[in-house]
Amino acid sequence: MSLIIYKEGDKILLEYSPDNGTDWIDEDFDKDEEISIKRTFSLSKENLVQTEENLSDNDNKQFIIGNAEGDYYKIYKEILMTDNDVLFHINCSITTKYFIVNKNVSILSKFEKLAKQQIVIGGELENAIPEPEFKRVINSFPTNTELNYYADSRITNVISQYLNGVKDSGKAFEKYLEKRNKIANTSTIPSIKSYELDKYTFILETLKEMLKNSDSYSESDWQTQILEIILILYPKYIRCFSNVMIKDFYTKIEQTTNRYIDLMLVDSNGNVDVIEIKKPFDNCVITSNTYRDNYTPLKELSGTIMQVEKYLFHLNKWGVKGERELSTKYESELPNNLKIQITNPKGIVILGRDNNLHKRQLFDLEIIKRKYANVMDIITYDDLIKRLENTLEKFK
Repeated sequence: MSLIIYKEGDKILLEYSPDNGTDWIDEDFDKDEEISIKRTFSLSKENLVQTEENLSDNDNKQFIIGNAEGDYYKIYKEILMTDNDVLFHINCSITTKYFIVNKNVSILSKFEKLAKQQIVIGGELENAIPEPEFKRVINSFPTNTELNYYADSRITNVISQYLNGVKDSGKAFEKYLEKRNKIANTSTIPSIKSYELDKYTFILETLKEMLKNSDSYSESDWQTQILEIILILYPKYIRCFSNVMIKDFYTKIEQTTNRYIDLMLVDSNGNVDVIEIKKPFDNCVITSNTYRDNYTPLKELSGTIMQVEKYLFHLNKWGVKGERELSTKYESELPNNLKIQITNPKGIVILGRDNNLHKRQLFDLEIIKRKYANVMDIITYDDLIKRLENTLEKFK
C-alpha cells in the first residue's frame, strides 16, 4: 500500500494505492459510502479526480483534498475530520508526512484538538505556526509507545508559543524535550537516566499539585490524569477503554443484563484488567475506631473492592464469547492482529489518602491490601507519590 500527497497546480492531491486493489473503493462509492484511510482521511466519491483514467484505474485512485485560496492551500475539514479547514502557506513543501505520523496518527487533528482553534502552518498570519517548527515536531515525534504518554504534552509545548490560550505543560517537560533531542547523538546510559529523571519529576510534581487542589477536579478529571501516570508506572498496558459493556448472566435469571466497566486496560499481549480510579478523599480507606482491636475498611474501600470483584467475576464468566465480542468492538483501536484475551483478569484500585493515618492503621491497611493482592492492587494516592519518589531515587 502506498499513500502520496503532493501539489499539482492550485490543487492538493492524494494518491492512494491499496494492496488489494481499488474495486472495494468503487463498491463503497456506488453505495454512497465514504472510505477512511489511516484514520486520518475521510473520502467520498465527490473528492475523486474526475478523469476517465482515474475512474477506471484498478490500482490507484487520486483525490482532491485541498485547493489554493490566496496565499494558502486550504485542506478541507470534511476530509481531515476536523472542525476547521487547515491552512498551509503556498511556499510549504506539503508531503504525506505533514498529515500522518506513526502509521495512523492524524497530526493535524491532534494539533487542532489541543489548540481548540484553526491550525495555520507557515506565512505571516498572526496565529501561524512556522513551517520549520512544525517539521521539528514531526521529525521528533515519539514512537508508538512514547506517543501514548507524551504526544499531547509535546505538541502543547510547541503550539503554546504561537497560539493564545494553550495551557503550558511545564518547565520540567520542556527540559525533557531538550534532552530527548540530544539522545540520538549521545545515546548512552547516563543520558537515558537523565531523560527518565525529567519525566518522573514532571509526573510527580503534577500529581502533588493536583492533590493540593483536589476539590477543583471532577472524578472524570482524576481518571484522565491518573490513568496517564498508571500507564507509565505499568508500561505493559498499551490501551485503555472506557465505559466497556460486559455481560451479566446472573443478576436476572431469565435474561442477560449489561454492565459497564469504567476503565478496562489492555496489555501488549491483549490480556485485559480492570482499573477503578476514585477521587482522593480523606478518611475513606480505613476506620478511625477499632472493631475487636482491628481497624477495618470503610464503605468506600470495601464497596470499590466489591465492585471490581464483580467486574472480574462477570468477565471470567463471559469467557471466549466475551473475548470475541470485545476484540470485534475494539478492533480498529488495537494494533493489527491483536485479540483481546480474558485470562484471569486482575484489578487496580486507586482511591483515598493515607498520609494522616497512624502506625496501627497503616499496618491493618497493609493487611487488607495483601489479602486482595492476588486479585487486585489497592493503591492510595500517597502510595503513588511514594512509588514515583522511589523511582526517582533509582535514576538519581
